[in-house]
Amino acid sequence: MTIIAQHLKCDLRDRCASCSKYLWSPKQKGRYFYCSDCRSDILCDRGLIQNFSTDRDGIIQKKNLCMKCNAEVVEKMWPEDTIEL
Repeated sequence: MTIIAQHLKCDLRDRCASCSKYLWSPKQKGRYFYCSDCRSDILCDRGLIQNFSTDRDGIIQKKNLCMKCNAEVVEKMWPEDTIEL
């Protein structure tokens, strides 16, 4: 997690340079995604890979994967789910 002056920074800014949401203020509320494998914060859907698969019953399951390491990400809320250091 990268926090600069209490602002959350997107760690995949170098992968999707067209993104305009690379820095969030502490007053801005919203959901973001966290990859525990590469410890990256992803602020928008452009840093994700959406994987669709079917389970045994034929129901479609959607998984959001990290663009950097292809691991499944966890959805969090800013600033509620952050840890003060």
